[in-house]
Amino acid sequence: MTSNQDNSKLARWMCLYEAVNIISEKAEKMGYEKDCLKPIPISKYITERYPSVLKEIEYEQTNNSLHTHHH
Repeated sequence: MTSNQDNSKLARWMCLYEAVNIISEKAEKMGYEKDCLKPIPISKYITERYPSVLKEIEYEQTNNSLHTHHH
């Protein structure tokens, strides 16, 4: 598996994690106790957020590799 594939999977998992946490927070604030996780809105969130998250991951990896000190 290449680094791009790894980044792509990581970005998608991070989007899913964000979506679930956002939904959970909003449901808690509104007093909902039932399951508020809906697959279609989560999928839409991931689709919209994925490009940004992927860029953030790539930026972090580039930044970290530039700041890594070799002794």
